[in-house]
Amino acid sequence: MLQLNSYHQSIIDEISGLQERISTKSYLDTAKEIRDSYKVSPKIKITTGKTKGDYNWKSDTINLRPNYKNLTEFVMSVLHETHHAMMRKKYGSKKYEQMYLMSGEMAVAAGGDFHDDNTFEEEAEKWAKKELSKWIKKNK
Repeated sequence: MLQLNSYHQSIIDEISGLQERISTKSYLDTAKEIRDSYKVSPKIKITTGKTKGDYNWKSDTINLRPNYKNLTEFVMSVLHETHHAMMRKKYGSKKYEQMYLMSGEMAVAAGGDFHDDNTFEEEAEKWAKKELSKWIKKNK
């Protein structure tokens, strides 16, 4: 097996860090372009998490992940979370929170999952799928 000295390893580490920064910048730029086109203005952050993304309606922040399997998965995540921001803008933060929580409670009462069977999540996913094609074409 090839042994790398500390100089070569530092170059490899530097290149890896550069690739990660470029990837993150590209993600952020693309996410902001998508967000801006729908006339909402949540902050966008790259964070870790168990899901592909999430939206914090209290701070009006879209949290994306540092890596996605492909462009489709990334764009779907941005669109899905953007839809949540659009609904917050439409209803206001407090009313959106009340409606989202009520929808989740209704899903649970019907034997479903608070998140996955929440009508706000279902609507965001349906809308994102509808909008996806124009963004994939634009970003290829």
